[in-house]
Amino acid sequence: MLELRVHLFGPFQIVSADREVAGSILRKAQELLALVLLAPQRNVRRELAAEVVWPDAGPEASRKAIRQALWQIHQVTDPDGQDSQRLVLTDGDLLRVNPDRPLWTDVDAFTERARTAQLTRTEDLTDADLVTMDQASALYRGPLLTSCYEEWCLAERAQLEDLHITLLDKLSSGCERRGRPEAAIQWAQKLLEIEPAHERSHRRLMRLYYLTDDRTRALRQYRRCQQVLADELGVCPQARTEALAVEIGTGKPPSPVIVSGHSPPPADLGPPAALDSFRAELAALRASVDAISRQLRNSPA
Repeated sequence: MLELRVHLFGPFQIVSADREVAGSILRKAQELLALVLLAPQRNVRRELAAEVVWPDAGPEASRKAIRQALWQIHQVTDPDGQDSQRLVLTDGDLLRVNPDRPLWTDVDAFTERARTAQLTRTEDLTDADLVTMDQASALYRGPLLTSCYEEWCLAERAQLEDLHITLLDKLSSGCERRGRPEAAIQWAQKLLEIEPAHERSHRRLMRLYYLTDDRTRALRQYRRCQQVLADELGVCPQARTEALAVEIGTGKPPSPVIVSGHSPPPADLGPPAALDSFRAELAALRASVDAISRQLRNSPA
């Protein structure tokens, strides 16, 4: 039997022998198939499927809707096969994926590769790990089932989006540590397209722009960070972000990223008097950055 390839990221799609076969399958049939495919053991009780896919339908209406959706799935995925070879089987009160059907889903392939980002420390990432993570990101064509807004799908979508953000963050930091600033910048920019308030990525871009001789762009990134955090979260940047902006504004090289091993411990600022002196100096430097920022705002791009 030919392998079915089901794409759940972005627009729903089923491909067989390099040909799309989903055709005119209705949205609720798509959601039912996705629900079964995403279930931990790839099986779902009929009653639960009815509740989550057709939450506003009564018992009789939802049972009829499930029968119609299963018929559509069958017509699209295995119109010429025997009942025992169907993609979705009925087993008593269960709907389950046929374990004998050759099947690939982008969500499975994505999560398998993305485990590298979850389980590996940034300093331990190898070039092969970065390639695997790059492949995972390529599978993420967009949010899960973009046309579905049911609660069950929104929860799954959020988890997968969080995993993708973790993946992009590790890719960016891994490329930075391995001396690939252009790639690190691209991954950080892609992350911020998904999560504009990801402050660590703003800091990384500030640092990378400065280290690639673009201090103006680095300070603009800081202002963008300020604006996004204020608009979306109602907060100011963290102290470390402000301190980095001060370093960039005064021309002091930002703290280096360690290529291998662990980052060094923070410097000892000494007794309270030294700490007070440092804070006063930092306040003065922040004022300097603000002045530079005002000049940049008033100067042509």
